[in-house]
Amino acid sequence: MITKLLKVSKNEIIDVTQDTQFVLVPTDYFSEESFKLDFLFEKSGVTAELLMVYALPVKGKLNITTTTIHKVPHTSCLTKVRGVLRDGSTSNYVGKIIIDKPAWQTSSFLEDNVLVVGKDTKNNSQPILMIDADDVKASHGATTGRINEEDIYYLTSRALSRNEAEKLIVEGFFAELTEEIKDEVIKKEVLKNLGEVEF
Repeated sequence: MITKLLKVSKNEIIDVTQDTQFVLVPTDYFSEESFKLDFLFEKSGVTAELLMVYALPVKGKLNITTTTIHKVPHTSCLTKVRGVLRDGSTSNYVGKIIIDKPAWQTSSFLEDNVLVVGKDTKNNSQPILMIDADDVKASHGATTGRINEEDIYYLTSRALSRNEAEKLIVEGFFAELTEEIKDEVIKKEVLKNLGEVEF
């Protein structure tokens, strides 16, 4: 499986023709524009992973739709999204899975997890399944949660400031996904992008 970095700055249609891990990185956290990424599976036997991580700064915005479109049998895709919201930030993420009638024995899954660190945030997560085929496996899930105050208390009792404690928890939240990035150069770029958001 190869790994490709996709910097989200325009609408794109991506033909998935070989086993690929796509790493999605938003490039503008203050744009009002909505971006759509369509991943077309038209070659039988192809597997893909979609990994997206983002940390919205204060009053940041994110508007992204990803759609996996399975048109032939024996394809699979796993989509994982992890986001963090700071004060006044807004996230709108739509994750669609479309399995056309000919695409039997397809598997496609979506997992979207958002961690709220700030106040006055808005998170709109819409996982959508559209299945016309028989003999498929597909599911989706979305969670939104806040940092556990007991974790903050534990870390601050060990000489960390609240800000340092929050940063450590966020790093752990992202690490579960960033550790799955197979290409070390791309992983470093993703971590650098996340590290640029101030806490």
